[in-house]
Amino acid sequence: MKIESLREVKAKLSKIIKELPSERSVVITKNGRPCAALFPVTEETDLESMLLTQQKGFWQMLDRAHKEGEKKGFTKLEDLQD
Repeated sequence: MKIESLREVKAKLSKIIKELPSERSVVITKNGRPCAALFPVTEETDLESMLLTQQKGFWQMLDRAHKEGEKKGFTKLEDLQD
């Protein structure tokens, strides 16, 4: 992961985009604080999943599902054999 200021990103966006596959991600800062992130998109990238995981409601729903599973005695993933 690389960290770049918004000013630097504006100045060298093409170079940053070109280097994304090797950098894997770039966090963009504004006034020293993170404000955005860039990720490379390939044929294997599942954009819908990536966007879904950015939604607070998704994590709340997942937490509720885990708690419900614990109440009902569902098998935990870590307890499953390979």
